[in-house]
Amino acid sequence: FSFVLSPGATKDMGKMLGGDEEKDPDAAKKEEERQEALRQQEEERKAKYAKMEAEREVMRQGIRDKVGI
Repeated sequence: FSFVLSPGATKDMGKMLGGDEEKDPDAAKKEEERQEALRQQEEERKAKYAKMEAEREVMRQGIRDKVGI
């Protein structure tokens, strides 16, 4: 059982096995932007669900008022 690796594959295998990665000078900036995007998405999601819950509560209160609870 044998196989042949292409020259580029050995370099990528070193990365997968925990070898030294090539340093990306903008990596910290990209990670910070990614984190900010995730925070913004989370805030939008929370706002959306808060609005939905408020609408449900209005509906619940209307039902309570009709039933007399």
